[in-house]
Amino acid sequence: MASGPAAQSVPAEDNDGSEIGDDCEFDGAEAAGQEGGDFAEPELEFDESGLELTENEAIPVEDQLYFMANNPEDDPSDENLGAGRITPEGYIDEDFEDTLGSPATEVNTQDLVDTEFKEISRLGIIQVVGDDRLGRKVIIFSACRLPPAENLDHQRLLKYIINTLSQYVENDYVLVYFHHGLNSKNKPSFAWLKQAYSEFDRKYKKNLKAFLIVHPTKLIKALYFLFKPFISVKFGRKLTYVNYLADLKSQNLYFDQLPIPQRVREYDDSIQPASGNRAALTSQYSRSEDFAYGQQLVANPLPTTQFGVSLQHIKHYNGGSVICPVVEHTIKYLRECCLDVEGLFRRSCSVAQVQDVQEKYNRGEYVDFRDLGNPHLAAVLLKTFLRELAEPLLTFELYEAVIENHALPAKTKVSHARSLISQQLPDDNYDLLNYVAQFLSEVADNSTRNKMTALNLGIVFGPSLIWSRQQASLTVMKPINCFTQLLILHYNHIFVR
Repeated sequence: MASGPAAQSVPAEDNDGSEIGDDCEFDGAEAAGQEGGDFAEPELEFDESGLELTENEAIPVEDQLYFMANNPEDDPSDENLGAGRITPEGYIDEDFEDTLGSPATEVNTQDLVDTEFKEISRLGIIQVVGDDRLGRKVIIFSACRLPPAENLDHQRLLKYIINTLSQYVENDYVLVYFHHGLNSKNKPSFAWLKQAYSEFDRKYKKNLKAFLIVHPTKLIKALYFLFKPFISVKFGRKLTYVNYLADLKSQNLYFDQLPIPQRVREYDDSIQPASGNRAALTSQYSRSEDFAYGQQLVANPLPTTQFGVSLQHIKHYNGGSVICPVVEHTIKYLRECCLDVEGLFRRSCSVAQVQDVQEKYNRGEYVDFRDLGNPHLAAVLLKTFLRELAEPLLTFELYEAVIENHALPAKTKVSHARSLISQQLPDDNYDLLNYVAQFLSEVADNSTRNKMTALNLGIVFGPSLIWSRQQASLTVMKPINCFTQLLILHYNHIFVR
């Protein structure tokens, strides 16, 4: 067990290395993983097709992706581009849409990466798991999923990591490294580690806001000192040792929704302090989470409280409406002033800014976003409100049905979603979801300017609309994101109540 305080920032000596960002694709989907021992073959069937074209696809998925990636300006009159086939822009022909109601398919960069590095993506070593409370993308690396070194091409692993990270480094992001499970059989060589650090140049470091190393050992701390001459002072300040999983709760993460490998959870249980100290630790984190954070009811909410409460509380104190001020104000401001802002919903904000505005809304104060002049603050607050509801907007009851939608034949996906949303979703949830989804469809309609397609919005908002009562699993991330994409892309056909 690592000694020292629960979570400590690691000091770094000054070194040359200022950092700068770079443009990149944002489209992406998460890779599936397998929990358990040092390494086990996943038994899950990895679906690389995203939203399928037909029940029995005439064109293999790899061919579709290849065509979309390599023929963006091909002649629309090509004989291969009839109704029901991919257009040069990466969409299904409208005649096919009208006939079957099948969701359109956008070019998914992560699908292309997963197809090229299929033997690595299926291991689930690196996973993109949604946003934290500040709107920063969270990326997980699990050492326990590394196979024996002789069974893995580490050069291809490095390329896979680089290609995956490149989709997100344009914006703020957080790395969480689960160290437990790294051993003499599966650990990479020191030369590979040095090469990897050199490959992650300045564009990868600028927007990295936190690098959390969970369950650090003497080995990992020794490696830090070996690399210290190569590490800039800015990067060193972002590095934090986290001794227990519970300590992640203080890092602005949605802890209950993190897909933590089972073996890591079992190890964490085995190193917990004695029962008395453990109870005190649990009590400490429970108190810190009581107000407006996590999927918990606020202990003693005010009538004006909007974050961390139920829709019933909001409706009762908001004149019978679930469209509370924070939702109304953020959407009104974003709709009127920010539809052309590139990267809307992809940027993060400071902790102080977000908490300050949350507290103002919870006290019933009016917030004028035009005066604040920060579209990304309004965007983060909207996502935060949804993520901190006492129950997900799509409800726990519909969770399994939402996941199952992804496995349905393409021609039935929209009708199935329409049944769930317009027939089974409770009235209060429907009213709020309809309000939000209509706005998101408007954002997607302006994607040529803001770069936020329905696919990108699905990735951003999926984890904020539904989650499980149980520990999160990475295998559900793609179905959740695709279902959210479906709601945005086919808003007019799904919301018909």
